[in-house]
Amino acid sequence: MKAVEFIEVTRKFGNFKANDEISFDIKSNDVHCILGENGAGKSTLMNILFGIIKKDSGKMKIFGEEKDFKSPLDAIKNGIGMVHQHFMLIEDFTVLENVILGNEITLKTGIDFKRSELILNELVEKYSLGLDVNARISELSIGQQQKVEILKLLFRESDILIFDEPTAVLSPVETDRFFKIIGTFKNDGKTIIFITHKLNEVKYISDRVSVLRKGKLVYESDNADKDLNIPELSRAIVGELSEISNPVKRAAEINTSDAVVLENINLVLNELNVLNGLDLKLKKGEIHGICGVEGNGQSGIVDVIYGIEKNFTGSFKKYIEGGISLVPDDRKRKGFIKEYNIGENISLKGKNLNYLPEKRINEISGKIISENDIRVSDIESPMGDLSGGNQQKVIFARESDSENYVIVLVHPTRGVDINASAFIHGRILKLRNEGKAVLVISSDLDELILLSDRLSVLYKGKILKTFARKDFSGYIKEENEVELTADPDFLQSIGKLMTGITDE
Repeated sequence: MKAVEFIEVTRKFGNFKANDEISFDIKSNDVHCILGENGAGKSTLMNILFGIIKKDSGKMKIFGEEKDFKSPLDAIKNGIGMVHQHFMLIEDFTVLENVILGNEITLKTGIDFKRSELILNELVEKYSLGLDVNARISELSIGQQQKVEILKLLFRESDILIFDEPTAVLSPVETDRFFKIIGTFKNDGKTIIFITHKLNEVKYISDRVSVLRKGKLVYESDNADKDLNIPELSRAIVGELSEISNPVKRAAEINTSDAVVLENINLVLNELNVLNGLDLKLKKGEIHGICGVEGNGQSGIVDVIYGIEKNFTGSFKKYIEGGISLVPDDRKRKGFIKEYNIGENISLKGKNLNYLPEKRINEISGKIISENDIRVSDIESPMGDLSGGNQQKVIFARESDSENYVIVLVHPTRGVDINASAFIHGRILKLRNEGKAVLVISSDLDELILLSDRLSVLYKGKILKTFARKDFSGYIKEENEVELTADPDFLQSIGKLMTGITDE
């Protein structure tokens, strides 16, 4: 049975066709992966399905019945739920309050919290979510917050579940647990729509795959036997790889023995032990990777290095002159002003923004667009109109083009497609080859293993172990022309360290 049918669905933004007569169906009780570059039309199509935006033409059917949702509430009432890449949670509310919001069970005297709590605890136990429904969202890790979003879908009894980049913030261990939850959903007869850029995950979890490129459906394949052709799938996603996307080769190792630029010694940050005796050195001409489950001190490291946090004991030493560049963890909240265009956002690092004429701002925009392969319909378009990958390229260009010798990158390619990831990785290696000190904090182990000269595992605010490149470079294998992945067994061993398991 077909759970969802898209029939010649088209959606325009001005003269730009985000979806161009897209037709395909999603079978009931399947895990259906939808792939494509940033800006390929995936989010637009899912927003149509979830009632956030309206299509311009075409038809959409849900379990055989034509639908045209007027709002997300309309979609929810029709059994559709969506977990967005950026979670829709109120931090000061409890898990229970977030889950029941807009779908409250009521008595004559008000909300029936007792019954709601009973139902939620039963769902938490059935799906092994491990949540305290009375905990506040602000107390939870990113992985736990994602489980709250899943609990919202379960509470609303959604039959069609949409996940947008669900594993982007998860460690390997958490990803395995998430996949087990997906398996339970399948056993319960639910239909799962899964948007991701991680091709190894697609091969492992999908029943069927659809690829969008430039607003059109360009590829479909069954994956019932888990024998998906990854190189063919990669070519479908990116088309012919442009020269600009080819990664820069790693230059010969630079002698960094006496070139420490930043040093943290026995750092302890506030009473919650966000950092708990952290020792970390960053050296000139190296990429130092930090991996760990989110919420184990990553933000504390950034806040101390960038001068945001002063309330720590231990010592932080900086041995070079000049500033520090930062690509933050949340591009939408911390990386740019959505109403400003590209040139205006680039100029935020300068001292004379208020004095730059419009012509000069446009020149800056044109230069950044050309040098960084940024896809934009109009040079004066606000940053809020760009896809996530193109937004990230702008932020990265602004920070890496400065004269600073220390670059801190937090999740540099989160939610970014294969082509854009390859481009950013190449630029990171170029910075390293130029002798700059690069700190990369990421939840993507493939990315860290590919880039790092040294790789440290962070757990509960402390470095648990640091690997030199010679310890892990042999675990990198080339699967296809656009993606390098690490050996699964090595990833699993790192994943254990990320959860505090040392096997010692």
